[in-house]
Amino acid sequence: MFGGSNHYINQEVTVHSRVNAETPVQIGSFRLIDISTDGDKISLTMTAHRPWDFISIPQTKTTDSKVPVPVSYGAFTASSNSYYDDTVSSHDLTDTLFDHELTNTDVRPCPLNNATDNNIFFVSDLTAKADSRAEHWDSGLQKFLPINDEDDSAITTSVSNDGQYCTKSEIELKRSIKLRSSTVTVSANDDSITNSDLADIVDSDGDWLTSYATLGSYTASESVDYIDLEFTDIQVPQGEIAQAKLYVTSELTENGVIGSGGQHLRMKTSVDGSSFSTLWTQVGYHVNPSLAWLTRAKTTDSTAISSFPSSLKIRAEWSGPGAGNSMRGTFRIYNVMIVAEYKSRDDQTKTVYIGADGLTHGITGLSGAITEIHEAHLDMLNRFTGLDVATNPATNIDGWSDLNTARSGWNIRWWTVEEIELKKSLEKLQYEGCFIFRYKADGSPQYIHIPDSPSVDHSLTKNDIKGFSVKHTPFSELLTKMELSYEKHPADNRYITTKTAYADTARTNWAIQAKENIKQVKLDAYVSPAITEYDNSTDVASSSPNDDFFAYYYNIFGDIKIQVSGTIVNPNFYGMEVGDIVDFSSMHPTKAFGESWSGKNFMITGLTRSVGTLKFEAREI
Repeated sequence: MFGGSNHYINQEVTVHSRVNAETPVQIGSFRLIDISTDGDKISLTMTAHRPWDFISIPQTKTTDSKVPVPVSYGAFTASSNSYYDDTVSSHDLTDTLFDHELTNTDVRPCPLNNATDNNIFFVSDLTAKADSRAEHWDSGLQKFLPINDEDDSAITTSVSNDGQYCTKSEIELKRSIKLRSSTVTVSANDDSITNSDLADIVDSDGDWLTSYATLGSYTASESVDYIDLEFTDIQVPQGEIAQAKLYVTSELTENGVIGSGGQHLRMKTSVDGSSFSTLWTQVGYHVNPSLAWLTRAKTTDSTAISSFPSSLKIRAEWSGPGAGNSMRGTFRIYNVMIVAEYKSRDDQTKTVYIGADGLTHGITGLSGAITEIHEAHLDMLNRFTGLDVATNPATNIDGWSDLNTARSGWNIRWWTVEEIELKKSLEKLQYEGCFIFRYKADGSPQYIHIPDSPSVDHSLTKNDIKGFSVKHTPFSELLTKMELSYEKHPADNRYITTKTAYADTARTNWAIQAKENIKQVKLDAYVSPAITEYDNSTDVASSSPNDDFFAYYYNIFGDIKIQVSGTIVNPNFYGMEVGDIVDFSSMHPTKAFGESWSGKNFMITGLTRSVGTLKFEAREI
């Protein structure tokens, strides 16, 4: 077995059981790892078949820079905004550039690969992908800002670079955004001037074209009346400002003057305490019955700014006509905004983000995008360990079809840009996806999960078992409350959604105090279904195991359950497998503590085989 031309170490070993003249049944598949002998007998040491051992991902790197190509799974979404445009007509507030409207976080990271004199490349995929426009994470704004190319467009499909596919951008990483104040107050006001609805200048309800503040005046003797509006709490983007303009949308609905000479109404701006600069002027005139009041249609005016303002004021001014005369004017102000384009050099940005979907199916019988957690797990096995099937997983992998149905809508967004152990990644997806993967005794793959409506595989009686033991799960395993964080943020070390769920009935039954028995859980891949905040009004006991993450683990750990064990003496059941569902009748003891065996289902959690015996462990589900 060892020496010379014999190379049995690390070869597959199968173990079979044969009863009398019956056909042998395979009961195990292993790898041979050690051989020893004392001259009379040979001892073989074997381990379970684990094809993921010693494998790390990602495995592919760019040719020269040696940057790993990210491994990513899920459906992602590119952010939406326009490019910098300094024409007044483009800023009627009908597009989606405002910072409060940029809420998308469904993107994934791409690390810096290399830069040229004009372009910068971030490695993204193994194949060309659409929706690969680079996005910059602005930690100050807490927004993803899509990056413009040098011709005010963008490269939206990844390009071949350094042996792999990258998202490409102009090297200055220009991105644009509309910014608004969150607060407006009157900082100077002549008592004769009225104002109303100031909040409509900075509201965020999207009613841009009809929502406005009103400023009105009737003066009798003042030479200049004015009102100053001060705008504060404007978030400052990161980077160097490339170009920017301040825009004010306003109109004059009535303008009347009694008197003569030099009468006018003005809109002015002051940035960072500078002198007020005139945006527009409307000249008044002597009123007589035959003339209508002069008005100014709603118009957007602009002024260029060279740096981001820390303070901003807008002045509405009534000037003239002097003592003894009078002037009337009513202003409407719809909006005050800054349109800015920012830039940064390549040494300031090590990562950008894209909305291109992750990897697609490669296993036989499946195709298209991988959007659910169990699909990603299977793809890892296929892509990195070589697991494949003859026809399709539903036909060739035990438990896949049922799991695929139960996990419909259990969506994933997951990525890694640094090397990690494949085993840990597989275990993470199993935990978050609420299933188990194993190789059966015959060496074939199997997926196990607890179904909503279990179907019994084996019905056992006391005549089939010896040494039957009944106990309950330890109180220390009880888990009745979780503080759950999920939807991992692609740029920050945090999670987008947090929920608290608990099993109120179990906590009451077992006298668990308010701050006891709480587990904090962080889910890096799990996106949906949304986790219900089960509580005393929405108790998880009424849910099905596969409703969401908490409901599934409540079914296992949320209450004290029955555990059983014993030795199978009926050869008809020697083919039982881990994951099989069994029930019991005509048992001794006649009850499972104080409850009937009838209606209780158990899942096989452990098997120990030896010559002529099969020991089992099972847990109530």
